[in-house]
Amino acid sequence: MANIEMIIDSIRVSLMNNQRVVILKEKEGARYLPIWIDPANADAIAVKMQGVSLPRPLTHDFTCAAIDALGASLQSVVINKLETDTFYAKVVLQVNSEQLDIDCRPSDALAVAVRKGVPIFADEKVLKKAGMLLDEETGKQFGSFSEEVSVGQKAGKERLDIFSDAVQDILAKSEVEAKRLNCGYVCTGHLLIALAKEMNTATNVMKSVGVNLTKIQVDMETLITQEHAIEGGGVGLTPAVKEAIQISIVEAKRLGSEKVLPEHVLLGLVRASDGIAANQLKNSGITPETVYIELIRLYMGNRLWQGWQERQSGQPSN
Repeated sequence: MANIEMIIDSIRVSLMNNQRVVILKEKEGARYLPIWIDPANADAIAVKMQGVSLPRPLTHDFTCAAIDALGASLQSVVINKLETDTFYAKVVLQVNSEQLDIDCRPSDALAVAVRKGVPIFADEKVLKKAGMLLDEETGKQFGSFSEEVSVGQKAGKERLDIFSDAVQDILAKSEVEAKRLNCGYVCTGHLLIALAKEMNTATNVMKSVGVNLTKIQVDMETLITQEHAIEGGGVGLTPAVKEAIQISIVEAKRLGSEKVLPEHVLLGLVRASDGIAANQLKNSGITPETVYIELIRLYMGNRLWQGWQERQSGQPSN
């Protein structure tokens, strides 16, 4: 069957267990292909995509240099097979007048491809098995994660257990913010204010892209006090808040986390397209893509700091 050209849409990360997934997207289509990869190769791909300069070459830089030194040229990489939940790939080399296909892991193929700027393909059979459709507006549907999760104010303890302590505290404080601003409902603006008042990974992400946390709180308060019946008003959680919470649960599962963390709430808020928080966040430069990229940056920074500590102490950090 035909090979379909793909692009790297994003790299997503779970800070709970360091699992990474690279998301490929059809260049001329709507299907996405998620492939779980190891953290080291995820970082190797992300570093090149972000244009980060390193003092010494990584393994994939060395591989590319070796290909050039041997007089070969990299033509393309192909995700060519999926068997027993394992993806297979190959790199296509031109050596003199001959084509040489070399079997490799998808993560290695992608890391080399971004360095050489060559096309990335996926076999149509692989896309038929593992390709998924993603609603770019809401992020609700992504293969098996498209289930709807109902979350309400009267949710039982078993439902609340899916939220981390930090997120439960943020949800409770969003109700406090609603009461403080004389609202009979909780909208995404209240949830964003409560989130921005805490020190957590989500606020670190926002600060990393230059968001003034105090200003975004003031702007949200101003908007809420000037408008009536925001997001439909009513009593309790607005539909947009319910959507944001549902998306945050989906994001937590997608990123391999057993609990919903503040960063998942941030992703839910920016993806809840009918919420006032989404507009505020996007105007501030926060998109799903920037959140994922900054999560990778934060993780890499933590690992570099750990490595420095190990070198200073002469012992591996726990």
